[in-house]
Amino acid sequence: MQLNTQYQVLPQINEQNTKRDKTLEISLAEAQLEMGDSSSRSITSNIQNDISTVSQEYMNNNDNIAMMQIADSALAKLADQSQKLNGLSVRNNSADQQALQNEFQRTQASMQNIVNATSFNEKPLLNSSISPANLTLDNQEGIASYMKALSSAQSDVTTSVNNFINHANTLLEQITQTSAAKSQIADTDMAKTVSDFQDSNRALDASVLASAHQTQYLRESIGRLLG
Repeated sequence: MQLNTQYQVLPQINEQNTKRDKTLEISLAEAQLEMGDSSSRSITSNIQNDISTVSQEYMNNNDNIAMMQIADSALAKLADQSQKLNGLSVRNNSADQQALQNEFQRTQASMQNIVNATSFNEKPLLNSSISPANLTLDNQEGIASYMKALSSAQSDVTTSVNNFINHANTLLEQITQTSAAKSQIADTDMAKTVSDFQDSNRALDASVLASAHQTQYLRESIGRLLG
């Protein structure tokens, strides 16, 4: 999956995603082994369908974690630069007002580039409400309102990431339990594959928690401020 953005998830996450996908691929491949009994084949086929459905939901959920982390990185950069805008506004009464105005506009343009470039699978993540275009050097109140909006958006993203991680753990437990039931029926030992899959997921969670704020679900949390 290609991320159309200048903000990339951390290398640790990419590495753990690769391990996770590999173990999941092995698990799904083993599930296709021929069964000696037609009844067992029918039952295990139904179970495998359940595993495949939950596994796809699990992968989609982790994509959402990556998407939210990209949004979080962009919001953090915007928050940092908005502090600079505020500082320039405070100094607006100085003699060199033109220099302050020029620096304000350069910072504003840089922030707008962040808004325009932040996307996931070619879908923009930040909408016009996050744009700094309407901010002016002589309006500290407007800058303060903008900073408050950024803080609220970051808080929503934090909540979302946490919820997605919790949901990932729930889905993983479903995959593990269903795979174990299938293994018993098919007489196929998948214990090590399941164990590897769990380990990869735990490592992925650790990478996410170490690099992103803890995070309401995507649509609920981003509906107001993120497109």
